Amino acid sequence: MKPLPPFKIRDLNREIQERLQALRPMQELAVVKSFKKGKCYGIGLNDPGKDLILQNFVTLMGGLLRPYPAAEVVTNVTLYDNTGTSRTVSAYQSSLTAFFNYYNGGVLLGFGNPASPPTPARTDYELAALVTRITPSSTTVDTTNWRVIVTGSYVWTAGGTVRETGLYGKWNDTGSTVRIFLLFHDAISPGVDVPAGATVSVTYAIQF
Repeated sequence: MKPLPPFKIRDLNREIQERLQALRPMQELAVVKSFKKGKCYGIGLNDPGKDLILQNFVTLMGGLLRPYPAAEVVTNVTLYDNTGTSRTVSAYQSSLTAFFNYYNGGVLLGFGNPASPPTPARTDYELAALVTRITPSSTTVDTTNWRVIVTGSYVWTAGGTVRETGLYGKWNDTGSTVRIFLLFHDAISPGVDVPAGATVSVTYAIQF
């Protein structure tokens, strides 16, 4: 009879703190937790080699950091929505239309269960195997460490394995139709197992 391999005890809180401390400006940490009836079934972090801030986010920031116009000049940017279709979004329209036509806007969190962790690309516009998108329960601004932390949770009736997460923006296009745009896409490795009926918690910590 072969002896059992030694168990490795992980201090997950310490691992999260170490990853947070190692973040450079404009990096993010995605944390996924699975729990049911007070019991934690799994926790996972994004793979440092497979996490990306996408082209949509860079374009978005370019529209925000525009020169101050001499008059109320419309400034538009082109983003790709979650269907891969290019959409025109007003970064600035008039004194009555705020940042990125935010009416009906906000951010969403999402997670997916592909057969294996995906390899994100800068031009991704949707998760590889989306399960659902979540309206965040809170957004916290940490001015001590210069982070924005967005978190939300979802009861996954079917259960499965979370192997990817995403953060989305939700804004009107210039045709006044609400569109969804993927901004971050992260592989979770190893995946987080979720029993049927358990809750999935997704948290993004974005370092500035």
